[in-house]
Amino acid sequence: MEENISDRIVAKFKSIIQRIGTAFRQERTRELFTFLGFVLLSLIFWFMQGLNEEVENSFKIPIELQNLPEKTTLINDLPSHIEVRVRDKGPVMLGYAIEGLSSLRINFQEYDKGRNSFLLLSSQLETILRKSLRSSTSIVSIIPDTLKVMYTHNAGKRVKLVVKGVASTTPQCVLSGDMTADVDSVMVYGESSLLKRVKEVYTTDFEAKKLNDTLRTVVKIAKIPNLRIVPEQVTVTIPVEEMTSKILDIPVIPQNVPSNWSLITFPSSVQLSCMMPFSKFAAVDEDSFLLGVDFLDLSRRRLSDKLGVKILNAPEYVRNIVLSQDSVDYILEQKRPAFVVPVDSANRVTPDSI
Repeated sequence: MEENISDRIVAKFKSIIQRIGTAFRQERTRELFTFLGFVLLSLIFWFMQGLNEEVENSFKIPIELQNLPEKTTLINDLPSHIEVRVRDKGPVMLGYAIEGLSSLRINFQEYDKGRNSFLLLSSQLETILRKSLRSSTSIVSIIPDTLKVMYTHNAGKRVKLVVKGVASTTPQCVLSGDMTADVDSVMVYGESSLLKRVKEVYTTDFEAKKLNDTLRTVVKIAKIPNLRIVPEQVTVTIPVEEMTSKILDIPVIPQNVPSNWSLITFPSSVQLSCMMPFSKFAAVDEDSFLLGVDFLDLSRRRLSDKLGVKILNAPEYVRNIVLSQDSVDYILEQKRPAFVVPVDSANRVTPDSI
């Protein structure tokens, strides 16, 4: 069985070799391969000739600021890289493309003159770049052509952070608290004269719509010219809870009733339904609300009219308060003054007069 399989493999391989040999013996096939051979040679000669010519190319070179003192803080952000366009022979440019160019290394202590900033001009940038280029290479352009470095040696000032944002929820949810950041203050660095004016720092304005769950999002801190704020962004939490409903019987309490009057309502209590965050469900009871009717409203109504029920007090986190009825019947009575019997000392009965 194994011999039959081996024989079939060998036979198949011989058949493929024969087909290839037959194809090469055909005139059209020989012409095709001859043409492809000349094309390949032409490409090689063209490539070799191109290597001897000068070419230009652009490279992105990372920027590294070295030897920055530990207590020194940069005020401005340097670009992550500069774009350098150079010219040289093909082989040299090919080497640059394969190996890449070294980073632009700026020695901070070499340029720090104690003025809180320094400026690197195009000529200075070119001098630094020359250290990683061959002598035959020409620098055509540098973008950007100048670099400004602003810094401070001051210790900085801690300032309160204020979150500025707008949030809304779906109808079934509610904001269950204030928006808060993961830090309540930030460090601000800069010249002392500028730091004195800063009392608060704000996040950038943002908006979150139709929230149905607690949101945690990264928000940038609004920049202040010529000052550095650390950190540059914070995580803001927007607490959101689902709403749940509750039904309660709340007594109706008459208000502003004079002492010589009695006001009784029918019914004496009204059913109240409301929505609240799920976490507040157990905290809401009959004592959380105050419903009342106002005696002073009687002067503006006919005696036959009903008195309107007013919601005088309710928790601020409760929403969608609905009363089973917005008015009640009442009975108004004027209290009679108590009858006082004068005491006549002449008619007072004493044990001696019995």
